[in-house]
Amino acid sequence: MISIVIPCFNEEKIISQNIQKIYNYFEDKKYVFEIVVINNASTDNTLKVLIETDKNYKIKILNEDRKGKGNAIKLGLLNSKYNNILILDADLSTDINELKDEWLKLKNSLLIGSRALGEEIDTPKIRRLSGLFLNKIIRLFFDIQFRDTQCGFKFIAYENISSLANDLSIEGFMYDLDLITLCKKLRIDIKEIPIKYIFNKNSSVSLITDPLVMLFEMLQIRKKIKS
Repeated sequence: MISIVIPCFNEEKIISQNIQKIYNYFEDKKYVFEIVVINNASTDNTLKVLIETDKNYKIKILNEDRKGKGNAIKLGLLNSKYNNILILDADLSTDINELKDEWLKLKNSLLIGSRALGEEIDTPKIRRLSGLFLNKIIRLFFDIQFRDTQCGFKFIAYENISSLANDLSIEGFMYDLDLITLCKKLRIDIKEIPIKYIFNKNSSVSLITDPLVMLFEMLQIRKKIKS
């Protein structure tokens, strides 16, 4: 049994076909599953497309009006009914096929997808460099040795997902670090796994404004750890 959590911001062009791909993947494997899609303050027709998609595929549609990936994923986790959770990017930059059947047997575990250990395709050089720089800062200030904390592909196996989700407080892209440090505090086993990642040129991450927001969120996490 598994819940698939997908935060979604302005994905009207691709979300329906990707939900279909995810749905067919789990149907073929005969898994017991649910697809939880969080419409995160989209300004296009994403919600309309999701409602249409729901007519053919069993999906749970949630609306989070507070913009921010962390807000969207927290709402998704709080509304997931299974203890196994797969978090995916809506564009499937990391494909659903990266999921391994044996993961469903895990307990008390967090698996974080790693572009550094796996394969990263078509990512512009400046984004690679900024990612490496961010990772150096994280490893330096948070005593974390993982080489890629920010990949959107993550799997959680935990008996009290709601409790875990309630303790998440970072609203934006640094939610990943918030999740990892929280799992570390709870003595949840954390492993970095190699994945294949294909860059989406329509990524919503801005190299101009988002680094400042991420820095502020990292300071929030540092304060949270020390409190």
